[in-house]
Amino acid sequence: MLNDRLALLFIFISLAARLIAAAVVEPGFDEAYYRLFSLHLSSGYFDHPPLVAFTAGFGYWLTGVWTPLTLRLGPVLWFTLALAGFYTLSAGLYNRKAARLALILPHATPYFFAGAGAFLLPDNALIAVWVWALVVARMLREGEIGPTLGFSLLGLLTGIALMAKYHAILLPVSLVFASIYDRELRRWWMNWRLYLALLIAAAVFWPCLQWNADNGWISLLEQFGKGASGGLRIRFDLLAQAIGGQLGYITPWLTVALWVGALNRRPGMKRNDGWLLAFFLVPVVSMTLIGLTRTILPHWAMPGYVAAIILASSAFAEGRRIFVLSATAVGVNMALIALIVLQTHTGLFPILDKSDPTLDPAGWSESIQFLEEESELSHNDVLFAHKWFTAAEIAWADKDRHRVVVLGRRPHMFAWWAPETEYENSSGVFITQGRYPIDVEKDLVNRFEIVRRVPLPSIKRGGREVSMHAWRVEMLVHPQPVPYGPTAK
Repeated sequence: MLNDRLALLFIFISLAARLIAAAVVEPGFDEAYYRLFSLHLSSGYFDHPPLVAFTAGFGYWLTGVWTPLTLRLGPVLWFTLALAGFYTLSAGLYNRKAARLALILPHATPYFFAGAGAFLLPDNALIAVWVWALVVARMLREGEIGPTLGFSLLGLLTGIALMAKYHAILLPVSLVFASIYDRELRRWWMNWRLYLALLIAAAVFWPCLQWNADNGWISLLEQFGKGASGGLRIRFDLLAQAIGGQLGYITPWLTVALWVGALNRRPGMKRNDGWLLAFFLVPVVSMTLIGLTRTILPHWAMPGYVAAIILASSAFAEGRRIFVLSATAVGVNMALIALIVLQTHTGLFPILDKSDPTLDPAGWSESIQFLEEESELSHNDVLFAHKWFTAAEIAWADKDRHRVVVLGRRPHMFAWWAPETEYENSSGVFITQGRYPIDVEKDLVNRFEIVRRVPLPSIKRGGREVSMHAWRVEMLVHPQPVPYGPTAK
């Protein structure tokens, strides 16, 4: 790739575009929450393995300041590394033309370009490590790398992938399925170095497993139980949601193109890439079928589309139309990002508040500033929230000057960082956005000695008002025990 000036130019333009997008949008609640991971480094978290904490903290540790850009610098660089992997894998299997298409195709999808490419997710590291694991697997399979080094790298990358997201278990599972029909991969099972690779992967992932064991396996139970409906029931409406989500993340036309290109096995075609099919089908099909019984998130299947992009890059490399369509899709995605930026700063489009994710960071800074100016919030006070995600936005807006405590039964990692029971007799301000209703009698009056509504000034985003509410609360006299974490009973 270093000798392909066109590819390097494309990556540079992509990097610049994603840096701009990363810099001009305030963090969504997930991103604000993952930032707190980096302030409380651990070998495991309630929500995910620990690598997202390092992704979130990279820019801050490099610069010493928190801004949207420094928060997302890690994600932007992870995706740049992933792009190098896309090119390298396609070039190794096919040719330069296919490799260039493998660079373009991820940018034609909202998920890879705007999601994993510019914003903070556990998937940032997962996608990059996943594609490089496939690069090493190809080199190992074709004898371009020594077996000891190759298997060791494969084990290391698998362990890192697991530290990014538990769904990385589908990487070795895909290898099992691929070895069923690929002779070269079947030979690996007779090589002791494969088992060395498994030991290396386990050793890398071991600290996270130990954290889970020490905390009642809470993280694994949360992730693998997410969306469970309470029983094994077949629901085709949920399956439709699972498929529709993938269509939205990849776009319908590109989803069809990737499936057609990946499964294109016309007689007479000389392709040495059939082993990649398992790395496409196992994640996508398994996650989609899980969608028959419970709600799944669309990005759970996305690692499978890494292999699909590589396979499709060969199938369509000789056609001009795919380059034109992909370039058009890239332009549409850039326009989509521009619209997100516009909505974030102006609220131009009449989206219902509860359905508008660009409202996540809105109103908090202005509200906290007003509370301080009116002497309703002092240095020793606590900021209270009733949602873990609003608490994360509060901490971002507050610049970590006050302690933030989540009231309620779903505190997530706040059960470790600031369990409610440790703040008995504390006072401060409860603050929330209007789109998150609160039962004042139950959640505040019954728990604090004094509760007083604090009227907030009108806060505008563009021409639209952002609904914010605050209460001055004195003496937390009835803290609820947290359901999990080190202080849970």
